[in-house]
Amino acid sequence: MIRVAVIGCGRVCQRYHLPFLDSRPDLELVGACDRDPGRTAGLFPADSGVWVGDSVQELLGRTRPDVLTVCTPNEDHVPPALAALAAGVAVLCEKPLAARIDQARLLAARVNGDPLFGVNLPYRFHELLPAFTSAVRDSVVTGIEFTMSTPGDRLWRACTPWHRDRRLAGGGVLLDLGTHALDVLVTVFGPPEVEECSLTGGAVEDQAELRLTFDGVPAVLRLDRAARTVAMTLTAHTPAGAHVLDFRRGELRLAGGTVRASGQRPELAALTGFFDTVTGSGPGAVVTAGEALALQEIVTSAYRLAGV
Repeated sequence: MIRVAVIGCGRVCQRYHLPFLDSRPDLELVGACDRDPGRTAGLFPADSGVWVGDSVQELLGRTRPDVLTVCTPNEDHVPPALAALAAGVAVLCEKPLAARIDQARLLAARVNGDPLFGVNLPYRFHELLPAFTSAVRDSVVTGIEFTMSTPGDRLWRACTPWHRDRRLAGGGVLLDLGTHALDVLVTVFGPPEVEECSLTGGAVEDQAELRLTFDGVPAVLRLDRAARTVAMTLTAHTPAGAHVLDFRRGELRLAGGTVRASGQRPELAALTGFFDTVTGSGPGAVVTAGEALALQEIVTSAYRLAGV
């Protein structure tokens, strides 16, 4: 039995981490930490057996977890992660590593692989992505498009509006959804060159368009978290037609007409891979701090191009 504690009990924790932990009989939730005591009291009543408080040091000392999952606002990722690592506790951190790139670099530099550190970037683990990647590598790709959108607050309102505060969030949709999209693109096509970046929708942007090249192949990434619909589609154009991976529908459509479907819920794939690594109950897979930092460096260079 692996003992798990969580810090930050907002929507990400409630929607993904807590149901996932509850689904795994080999994981035991032993403690929860949040700045809002009413939130933790509402989630974990006195008879739940889960220790609750507002101090990460007390959380680590009282519950002695094997793993700490960090679900706080982006500005608050680094201190609890470093405290857990110093105590010999493995860490699973929500993306990005930090709100500021200097703090992300600091955290990545302090992670040496022991104890284990992973970042929750799930879409690289989608079961249709290897087939898409294989098709791409057997083709002459002439252009790449990635569209990712969500209705944002109309679909899923955060417990507190921290994502509207650049100091707490570090950025808008480019850092938020863009990190997920860039992780998939880098997994398939390798590291990009950033050519142009445009941002709209307020001081903490809701829309972004990023133009990139992958080994000379042009690509465009379109992001919108104030849209009417949810979409996540990756398209590779070739002379024979388009290879399309629709993450939302769980469908891969190849240029030759082949269609494959998946019922996988990809949002939990990184949690599964990380905890399978911890428990040894499966093949396991971990997104490293170095990989997450490389993505945040791309986002930082894009913001610089946009004058942010």
